[in-house]
Amino acid sequence: MADKIKKNRNKKTPLRGGSGKLNRPRMSGAERRCQIVEVAGQLFARKGFRGTTTKEIAREVGVSEATIFKHFSGKKALFEAIIDRCCNDEAGSLILISRLEEKDGLEIFPEVVRFFISLYEDDPSFARLLMFSALEGEKLSEIFFESRCTEVLEYVAGRIRLLIKEGTFKDTDPELAAKAFMGMVIHYCVMQEIYGFKKVFHRPVEKVVETFVGIYLNGMLTAGEAKG
Repeated sequence: MADKIKKNRNKKTPLRGGSGKLNRPRMSGAERRCQIVEVAGQLFARKGFRGTTTKEIAREVGVSEATIFKHFSGKKALFEAIIDRCCNDEAGSLILISRLEEKDGLEIFPEVVRFFISLYEDDPSFARLLMFSALEGEKLSEIFFESRCTEVLEYVAGRIRLLIKEGTFKDTDPELAAKAFMGMVIHYCVMQEIYGFKKVFHRPVEKVVETFVGIYLNGMLTAGEAKG
């Protein structure tokens, strides 16, 4: 009996807060911020920007609304943080551009296709969020297109310009050529992930990459390069 009492004394009783609930390790400010951004992104994608309130975000996160405003000035700041999370690497650079800088010449085009297919497959909620904000007449989608999209388009156009200069590509408008290629890829991703086409139409990623790049280069390569 004495041994039993001794064992019970040695048992550690979990600490409880005033509400009687078990205390959990407190999140750091950075961890809490990441949690808020993730939950906000899910709600914006499901209910739209206008249909989601900071109070609702706070409830889903499990914090007070004041905590939300401690980290973000409002929903616009939250939206910008979501864009940063989806588009930037840890150093703050655009992920796609960082990858393309490692590729030479025509190698950038397969990389663009792989990147966008992966982006939409891994996080289709981000695409829905952008569509919601555009349809609601909010300027939030403009933040994304004017900052991230414009930067990527200008980079791809610059690489196309070099290919034209060296005689690999036909002489054409580099900006339009960049939009034509990226438009083809993004349209495919939207149809697959947002409109549900992947339920009835599916191809292996590398088959899509090979086909799209082949179609594009068939129209862009000069006669000499196409024969080679």
